[in-house]
Amino acid sequence: MHETGKKVRPVGKGFTLIELLVVIAIIAILIALLLPAVQQAREAARRTQCKNNIKQLGLALHNYHDVYGAFIFGKGGTGWVAADSGNWGRLSGLPGLLPYLDNAPLYNQISSGGVATSSNGTTNYPPFGPEPWKSGFTPWRTQLAAFLCPSDSAPLQGSGNSSIAKTNYGFSNGDSISGSQNSRINRGMFAHSATFGIRDALDGSSNTILMAELVKANGSGLFKQGGTAIIAGVNTDPTLCLAALDPNDKNAFAPGTTMRNWSGDRWCDSNTSMTGFNTVLPPNSPRCSNDTWDGRWGVYSAQSRHTGGVQVLLGDGSVRFISENIDSGNKSAADPGNSPGRSPYGVWGALGTKNGSEVLGEF
Repeated sequence: MHETGKKVRPVGKGFTLIELLVVIAIIAILIALLLPAVQQAREAARRTQCKNNIKQLGLALHNYHDVYGAFIFGKGGTGWVAADSGNWGRLSGLPGLLPYLDNAPLYNQISSGGVATSSNGTTNYPPFGPEPWKSGFTPWRTQLAAFLCPSDSAPLQGSGNSSIAKTNYGFSNGDSISGSQNSRINRGMFAHSATFGIRDALDGSSNTILMAELVKANGSGLFKQGGTAIIAGVNTDPTLCLAALDPNDKNAFAPGTTMRNWSGDRWCDSNTSMTGFNTVLPPNSPRCSNDTWDGRWGVYSAQSRHTGGVQVLLGDGSVRFISENIDSGNKSAADPGNSPGRSPYGVWGALGTKNGSEVLGEF
């Protein structure tokens, strides 16, 4: 029997294939328009976190300064007579800042040394640790988020000393190639077994860089991914580092260039190749060493994953974004070494010196 009084709803017309394709195309266009904005928003957030990290390092440096009357050394530590007997005097300034970064327990581990047992037997590590490349010492492997910039997505377990913790922040050696952290006399604010304070920043604390960003080496030939090229003679002519770039790809070194993965590779190692930079070539320029020893002089540029420049920490505790197009003077000028006087490397070089008799305006 048929029900009476009930209306039968007609079957509606469905989408045609063309209409469906048009809708899909519109959605794809909207996604293509929105994706760059989303990516930019994410990078802005990462850059803000990166800025906060280096700001916290600045607060730690100033708290250290309040206690000791000077900033921490750039390179120091204990001596060495045999394997695992000391850290070769190659401890960077980062371990000493740990108590001022709410990481006193890790600092206590480092300062007390310890015992490690492995398949090779038992090792007694001295106070303030062994050589900074000895991965058996647990604190050297302890990775702190405070030392990493979120914009740098390079894997932590990459090439180089893969198990040693990394850093994206390094100390300023000034505008000198030869007067690096291996020298007690330095045009920058950090040196070997010597400390400097606000009183030494005769150019003004707001005109003197303390720290800047580094890119962690990831094993590629791209200099903007932390690679360091081995270029003989770069210690006397910085432009050789620029000349080593691939003419077909200015983001990479020429094919066949000998490379090392030092930048940011060992947070505890004070060598400039690992945790330092100099203000010779402008930000985001390549990094080059005179030879294959990681303690050799070189042109070690500040680098970041941010577009257009790097963030730096100034002596007054402020953080500034410095354009990679900043005036860098005469790039082929002779290395000023530890001699007094103005920097030959323009405004960027002047920011690296603490007492170069340079009065800077806005930069």
